Amino acid sequence: MINKPLIILAGGFGTRLQSILNGLPKPLANINGVPFLQYLLQNWINKGFNDFIFSLHFESNKIIDFLESQKLNHINCKIRYVVEPTPMGTGGAISFLLEKVEIENIFFVINADTWIEDGYSILNEVDSSVIGLVEVDDIRRYGSVIVDENDFVIKFLEKQDIINKGFINAGVYKLSKHDFANWDGNPYSIERDFFIKLVKEKKLKAKKIKTSFIDIGV
Repeated sequence: MINKPLIILAGGFGTRLQSILNGLPKPLANINGVPFLQYLLQNWINKGFNDFIFSLHFESNKIIDFLESQKLNHINCKIRYVVEPTPMGTGGAISFLLEKVEIENIFFVINADTWIEDGYSILNEVDSSVIGLVEVDDIRRYGSVIVDENDFVIKFLEKQDIINKGFINAGVYKLSKHDFANWDGNPYSIERDFFIKLVKEKKLKAKKIKTSFIDIGV
């Protein structure tokens, strides 16, 4: 059991997939007749989570309807959601949610358009804020992450038009509420703003995880 809340970022517009989503938000994409989010939710439960908080915006009512339909199937889980009034970026979405929902301190974050089967227990054992890394054969779409001998992130490398194998940010994090204090209410990116700040303060680690990894963003 992982006794920490899991924040799911599920408010994106899914612009690149709209031609095949038929008006659905990306997390509800039809995968062999089953909403993608249903697969995700069951996997997270299997991996030890039972407290889920969804950050929503685009077509939030459709995701809420789906989540409400799942509550009877998962009566031992807590399922909550917060709807952003306007898009606030990945970092702003978390800050907004933390102002609306009571969380003690440590929590996980994941994107609702990515399948990450394993690795959560590994991140749970790390004694600081940490991001999960996965190895891919082609880093062009993602950029890569450089760490030191103590697993602290040194640098996030931008996307490059060169086919290289490397470790990328998988989009699963364990973070501290205290690091999100004093938000000014403006949108910001967790990747381009928040993580860069933690790197400068040497407060962000990265852990390589072995897992199946599927990004349905395109």
